[in-house]
Amino acid sequence: MLNPEKKKEMMEGIVKEIMQRMKDQGMSDEDVLKTIEKISKQAEEDTED
Repeated sequence: MLNPEKKKEMMEGIVKEIMQRMKDQGMSDEDVLKTIEKISKQAEEDTED
């Protein structure tokens, strides 16, 4: 299992990469943030099980 600090770094890297891809596709910052909010809520629900 990864230690919490390493996991956090990985997640931040993934989020930055996704944000950049969405911006490259022409999404506005607001759309990007809404999408990430949706993803993070989904992830929280998935980890509650």
